[in-house]
Amino acid sequence: MSASGVSRCNRREERRRVMLPARMRSASGWSDACILNISPRGLLVYSTGGAKPGSFVEIRRGTQLVVARVVWRQNQRMGLSSTDPFRVEDIISNEVAAAAVQATTRMAERRVIPRTADDNRLRARAFEFLCIAAFAVALTGSVVFYAYEVMAAPLAAVRAALAGH
Repeated sequence: MSASGVSRCNRREERRRVMLPARMRSASGWSDACILNISPRGLLVYSTGGAKPGSFVEIRRGTQLVVARVVWRQNQRMGLSSTDPFRVEDIISNEVAAAAVQATTRMAERRVIPRTADDNRLRARAFEFLCIAAFAVALTGSVVFYAYEVMAAPLAAVRAALAGH
């Protein structure tokens, strides 16, 4: 025991309060997470992911990956313990973390050739043009039909009068 009355083996590691966006993978899949505090062997994470105490999760921030066990969970906050120590500074100061989090939060692309915004805009314009053209054809057809109906009776009378001569 040390002079303060606390044994060295029970002393907690220094934790740093942070607020870092990350991604968490558990048995239920990927979810957004926010790292609230961090130490070389543990994390306090806020996430709506379905990880339960005792299960293992992956926390990914940019190129950094931490595999940890869920020690406790209270609502959306959970304490994670890693078996291998990791460098806290690497996770906090990760330059590409923001871009990687944004990339993984986007829905996974199922197409072989992903669509771009320009492709979507051109498709929307073509669809709009086709809808307007179909409406114009339908309107023209109804105008021709009603014009025929209006003119049919007088033309029939003229035809009958000419046939009587």
